[in-house]
Amino acid sequence: MPLYERVGNLHIHTLYSDGTGGHDELSQFAAQAGIDFLIVTDHNLYLEGPQGWHGDVLLLVGEEVHNPARNHVNHYLVFNAREELAPYGDDPQQLIETARGRGGIGFIAHPYEHASEFTDQPAINWVDWGGKGYDGLEIWNYMSEFKGYLVDLPRTLLYAFWPKLAISGPFPETLAKWDELSARGKVRAIGGSDAHANLYRLGPLSRRVFSYPYLFRAVNTHILVSEPWSKDAARDAQLVYEALARGRAFVAYDALAPARGFRFWAEHGEESYMMGDELLAQGPVRFQVQAPRRAHLRLMLNGFCVAEARGRELSYQGRTPGVYRVEAHRPYLFRRRGWIYSNPIWVRTQLKRLA
Repeated sequence: MPLYERVGNLHIHTLYSDGTGGHDELSQFAAQAGIDFLIVTDHNLYLEGPQGWHGDVLLLVGEEVHNPARNHVNHYLVFNAREELAPYGDDPQQLIETARGRGGIGFIAHPYEHASEFTDQPAINWVDWGGKGYDGLEIWNYMSEFKGYLVDLPRTLLYAFWPKLAISGPFPETLAKWDELSARGKVRAIGGSDAHANLYRLGPLSRRVFSYPYLFRAVNTHILVSEPWSKDAARDAQLVYEALARGRAFVAYDALAPARGFRFWAEHGEESYMMGDELLAQGPVRFQVQAPRRAHLRLMLNGFCVAEARGRELSYQGRTPGVYRVEAHRPYLFRRRGWIYSNPIWVRTQLKRLA
């Protein structure tokens, strides 16, 4: 079955909440950056009107829901619910269940953050881990990561002008939580820009550190869909949501190197399995990784590296059941940086359907 790769930028704010751009403007910037689709997620606001094709960019509208009375915890990204869900923000479990009941899919936004010591921006973490029914985690949020590095004036100024010096990958605690949850159920991953394009001021200095065009070339979510675009917005939207819900996706830092063309799959008998799949294995399973650029490739099993290679390919045969995913790293200015994080392939020795 042919697969079509589409690159999307998720978790975006517009002037209708606390961003600075309009939907048409965002679509133009996305087209210039080579982005195929956007998902706008204004805070506690669902504005369906702008949804649809804007030139060659499919613009979709979701929502980032939270309880304003507890602004610094439990932000939840909802896609495809097609109605306002802000009234449910005070009860995370009810929000998750309501979104799912409306046909939506949901991802925990920036599960772990680090507060900015210098700018007094608090960490906005997810704290209700007893909940269930969410589809996945936003494992890499560009703005969340950047915020955590602003610990003093020199580094704040340095990173404001050269942010690539700071950005290195998802927080380790986020990856550890993802591995923990994925061992118990199917928890998919996305990456987000958390784009606002705000103007930052420090005394007489002012700078728009992260414009929309910049962030649309940074952390993206690449999906694999089964059909080419039809230019029917409703049909194409369902292709996007199906891929995200099934984990047919990987998260990539495209500013480090373009990631189009990355593939991770498993072979067992005569069958092939891709990211997001679950397979019942009797005997060895062959895992294959292909990257579009040279990288340090690591095959992870239940959070631990079981195979690695430097180059564009990795092949590994294993028999151990568990959760397999791939990390790819590349160097930048003498440091290894995160580049690609795949969704898992779940290997079972007895059939146990996961949520």
